Amino acid sequence: MLRSALSLWAYPIPATAEPTIVGEYGEQIEALEFTTVAPGGFGDLACVLKLPNARLPRPELALFARVCLRDGSFTAFSGEWSDPALALDGAAGEYVALSALGGGVALRDDPDDASYNSATTAQAIIAAEFAKRAAYLPIDQDMSGVLPNAPTNTFTPVYDGYNLEEILHDLMGALGDYVWTVYDHPTHVDTAGFPTWRLLAHQRDITTTVYMAHSEDILSWRVMPSAQRAYNVVQVAYVDPVAGPGALTVSDPRLNGDGSQGNAPFRRRKLRRNLGRLPLTATQATAIANAWLATYSNPTNKVEAELAAVRDANGVPIPLSHVRADGNLFVPELAVRGQQLAQQPTPGVNQFWIAETRYQETATGDARLTLQLDNYADRAVALLARLQIADEARQRQRGVYRAVQSPGAQQVGYCSIRSPSVAGGQTVGVGVCFVPTLSKTPTGLTFTTIASTNVGSGPTVTSGSLTPYGCEVTVTASTTGAVVWTGKYTTVGA
Repeated sequence: MLRSALSLWAYPIPATAEPTIVGEYGEQIEALEFTTVAPGGFGDLACVLKLPNARLPRPELALFARVCLRDGSFTAFSGEWSDPALALDGAAGEYVALSALGGGVALRDDPDDASYNSATTAQAIIAAEFAKRAAYLPIDQDMSGVLPNAPTNTFTPVYDGYNLEEILHDLMGALGDYVWTVYDHPTHVDTAGFPTWRLLAHQRDITTTVYMAHSEDILSWRVMPSAQRAYNVVQVAYVDPVAGPGALTVSDPRLNGDGSQGNAPFRRRKLRRNLGRLPLTATQATAIANAWLATYSNPTNKVEAELAAVRDANGVPIPLSHVRADGNLFVPELAVRGQQLAQQPTPGVNQFWIAETRYQETATGDARLTLQLDNYADRAVALLARLQIADEARQRQRGVYRAVQSPGAQQVGYCSIRSPSVAGGQTVGVGVCFVPTLSKTPTGLTFTTIASTNVGSGPTVTSGSLTPYGCEVTVTASTTGAVVWTGKYTTVGA
């Protein structure tokens, strides 16, 4: 039994007509480890259970059964079993090795087609994605914790084959310094009486103190300024859904005009990122670039701390298992790191945002909490994750032998109509081929005129015979003579 007296509840979902099987295994835990992460929320859990007759089937410990680790009414971890294993070795004998993933893993279950044709706010996009999965998504439909500040930025997303986790990552980055987590709902419960999983998404708060650690609480710390997050020029490439591809650059005003260091804290270093997957206007792309510049233009740190005890914001001791990612830890002893002695919690000096928590406890009573703080970044792991995401996206590309435009993605193209001599009122036209092929037949085309000669007033340009492969574009001559019309078209409803 763990000295912390944490209770480990396990139960299958969904409940059948029979009473729900709920097992409590706190007294059988030999070793325990779990994490919380931001973005993400509940991370993963691993534990070893010494059970009598371990080979007997237990529905509550089967794949996808729920797990809820609690300290009284506080939920330290909630998720589902992902790799339950029956193990036998000469030293430990027979036991059950269990691992679980936090409730946010359900966001990865359903890569789906896009369903947007017009500019939509981020909170409306998330609500729509949840609504169309409402029958089977095991996450609470309560959206009150999703972007409560209601940012007004609108996007025309192209989420062809994206799952909800990827969509959330994309939108939080497009909004700026935002983060999402999946934690327990404060009031809603599932069929077994345990808290449901709830999505939270908000602007990252780096000023509010949530936890505190004094010198006697700290086993070790490591504070290391990170060159991986030190840039004072940010360039982003983006695709405007109407104007097309673009790029823009923002710079730290402390740099001199010729790029020399000036009053900047370090030499000129440029970060370039491609935002091409999410259609953005120049204004939206500029906001993202400026948010990155604000984060990177002053030296930031990788911070790791290992705690034997922790306190709340008022200095009252709390269990280590109660600390969660996406809060701030105040360490008064680090005040001397500031250029002036900090008299209060100061972000980046003696107060740090928690990116990851890792709680570990053994049956002997050894419990400790390891925190990754502030701008923690592991370059090797980050690169590996990007490669995995790129490979998964490649496997989900539409089409087998031909390229197909993603659902909801507008296609913009060029069109030219010329005729040397036509009668007044006569209609002339040209065929337009869509490249790539659209996912479905568009409802129409909108046009932007570049040049026009002898073309009638009113709806001067029309589209007809619409298919996913192309259509016909026509104009009507005002009078007898030559007709010239050139312009851009944009598909609608494709």
